Amino acid sequence: MRLVIYRIDGRAMTPILNEKVMAGLGRDLPKNGFLAEDGVEASLRALKRFDTLVEARDVKDVFPVATAAVREARDGAAFVERVKDETGFALRVLSGADEARLSALGVAAGAPEADGVVGDLGGASLELIPMSAEGPGGGETFALGPLALARDDGFEYARVAKHAAEVLAKAKALKRKGGNFYAVGGAWRALGRIDMALRDHPLGVLHHYEIARADVLKLVDVVRKQSKRSLERLEDAAAKRADSLPYAAAVLEQVMLLGKFDRVILSALGLREGVLLERMSKEALCVHPLIASAAAFAGRSLRARAFGAALEQWLAPVFDARTPVFSLAQDRVLRGAAARLADIGGPLHPDQRAEVMFDLVLRAPLVAVSHEERAFLAAAIHHRYVKAPPRLSPAYARLLGDEQRAGAAALGAALRLGADISGRSEALLAAFAFSAVDGRLELRVKKALGHLATETAQRRLDAAASALGLAAEMRTT
Repeated sequence: MRLVIYRIDGRAMTPILNEKVMAGLGRDLPKNGFLAEDGVEASLRALKRFDTLVEARDVKDVFPVATAAVREARDGAAFVERVKDETGFALRVLSGADEARLSALGVAAGAPEADGVVGDLGGASLELIPMSAEGPGGGETFALGPLALARDDGFEYARVAKHAAEVLAKAKALKRKGGNFYAVGGAWRALGRIDMALRDHPLGVLHHYEIARADVLKLVDVVRKQSKRSLERLEDAAAKRADSLPYAAAVLEQVMLLGKFDRVILSALGLREGVLLERMSKEALCVHPLIASAAAFAGRSLRARAFGAALEQWLAPVFDARTPVFSLAQDRVLRGAAARLADIGGPLHPDQRAEVMFDLVLRAPLVAVSHEERAFLAAAIHHRYVKAPPRLSPAYARLLGDEQRAGAAALGAALRLGADISGRSEALLAAFAFSAVDGRLELRVKKALGHLATETAQRRLDAAASALGLAAEMRTT
């Protein structure tokens, strides 16, 4: 049972309260087809607390949904009625197809270019759905959640693997072979945290964490051989899911073998975000999710947002003409996000501002961004304040190559130039024309505002030109 309260800002969905209770509602389904009695009581206690929290926080819109356990249980309808009577929540019981579709929508909210297969592993079921540029395909549901697979005699790898393979042999989504598998669900995220710990990954952000096929199979082998106590020692997050992790690992292994996927990409977004996304306006959905999440993180000031949008456009003529760091399209999105984040360090003390901002952006609740791109964005905001690179940062050292570091330094220097010459005013920024011509970085200002072309402006232009490998030229027109 989980309650998440979000702040909705356009298409940005920022969790501001997240609680869960491991109720085990579907624990008895494989044995008798009914919800577990103690699970029902634990669920109702949790839902009553959630109802009180929702009322106390003055939350206006509540979307309670139930998934496989309630859907499949013989007493599921009775549970829905009892929840309504005792808490006021009118549960929307999702079909397997709806659950798959909403999970895929949630993944797309955090990875709009997703292409592959989404898999959402809950307590009782696994949903699979293909994703492409056209959007989600038809979803399938399978009774392969840890609660559906568990028996009183405990985990037995050969039995679970054989059963999962037989069930998944019917999965249409696994026929396409290769590409990306987007993993959703708490048990698979816990596996991701274990992999991060085993590999000493430099960034502890689960969203868009990638695990190559060979490493997935190694991870599965490690997890299935551990005792419950050993799993609890591997990683803090695993302790809460130690009972379910071997089942989740065995199912993931069969998915990888049958689908022959090249990699697993973990998604922190899933069904809950899909429930919200399907209610959003076309206008909100037109904004790229990374830019939307950066703007939301920067704050709700209309003035700051207007300047960020203007700064993005002001930089475009120079950077669109350069060789992309990632790709032309993704560089534009990263530049747009960086422009929205260009001034959030203003209130911080200047002696620590650059280092604090690097760490803050590196771990910010941003979506639609890989770990390498996240490190690039953090480095660009760092260089927005200082020329020197981040000190002693494993993420900077290990996630970024030389070209990416140079690109971040150039973008950061240009952000600093635009912010400083204009006083963070989009009207004054428009008085300056910024372009790269014949090996020169030109900054032209209207003659009537020539007094804005100060020595500081010249220094900022010189720094940006140096970072871009160009000669600086400032003049009035």
